Amino acid sequence: MKIKINFFLFSLLFLCVLTTHVFSQETDHLRLNDVRILASHNSYKKKPDPKVLKFLYKVKNKIGPENDPIQLDYGHELLSTQLNDYFIRGFELDIYFDPKGGKFSKRKINSFVGGLRTKSKEVDLKTPGFKILHIADIDYETNYVTLESALAELRIWSQKHPLHCPIFVNIEVKATSPGDLSKILRNLGFKRATKFTGNTFHLLDSIIESNFSADQLFTPVDMKNGNTSLRARIKNEGWPLYNDCRGKICFVLEGDNIDLYKNKVDRPLFVYGDKEDDNVLFLLRNEPMNHEAEINALTDQYIVRTRSDAGTLEARKNDYARFFAALTSNAQIISTDYYKADPTIGKFVIRLGEEFILRAP
Repeated sequence: MKIKINFFLFSLLFLCVLTTHVFSQETDHLRLNDVRILASHNSYKKKPDPKVLKFLYKVKNKIGPENDPIQLDYGHELLSTQLNDYFIRGFELDIYFDPKGGKFSKRKINSFVGGLRTKSKEVDLKTPGFKILHIADIDYETNYVTLESALAELRIWSQKHPLHCPIFVNIEVKATSPGDLSKILRNLGFKRATKFTGNTFHLLDSIIESNFSADQLFTPVDMKNGNTSLRARIKNEGWPLYNDCRGKICFVLEGDNIDLYKNKVDRPLFVYGDKEDDNVLFLLRNEPMNHEAEINALTDQYIVRTRSDAGTLEARKNDYARFFAALTSNAQIISTDYYKADPTIGKFVIRLGEEFILRAP
């Protein structure tokens, strides 16, 4: 049975949840995995142009469920606004690789939509490097064209708030696009994505390390702390103290081709993976409903990310069941598209009300 409640009742219920996870100002004994934060999903994304959405609705039966326009119709504030106004402490940045520059300068979907330019005026799209967008040629509106521009905003905010709660940033590798999945789309000019190689990941490492000082990053080397593996660190010492991680940013890799990156703990990014891997400490469990006990059992040893909503569906139904399941699961990172309500949809909003709440013992 789905839970549908008005916001006032939700606020009362949520207050009860918070009082059972009391946020103490005394943090001396907290471990990093005790902290539970709210994150945004596809944190860079803007809403698609209404004309693009209208066209996608007309052809949605031919473009696959992953391109369903109802699930693309959301967008986010700037990262600094999310940090300042909504206590967001986790982000997700999707990156495509553009080795020569200009790969994403043409928005192919606009060729079929009247009144929109196909060629973008964004100068940064012409430069080589990592570009941030959701779905190449289709869902391209973004607050940050390049990875460096998003990292710069995070770096500056972190420098201004040196005692902030640790921030977790998911870097999702996008090495497939609609042009990879459909010959028809390729014939229409939709481009294949560039595959990531070992050298691509080394370039990613260098960009992360050049944008942040060693004092700002929390890395696998920091976590390993001389142990034989990341899991050995947990077994021998446990998770680091929360206070030792304040002011730090932790990057975690997910997505395509990341097997090329795994098990190399002398690098700046952690990796989402399988719990059987001795060098994996971060797990994805995006569906909390009916998995609360399973996720809860993992949170002593791992940091788990889950989702409170997806594809605008919960927001359109004002349905908080998935969020309550996420809270019950004890997952440390709860990802949402709705830290701020979208008035065109309704009053659905997900908040924790502080930088963090505590994982239940």
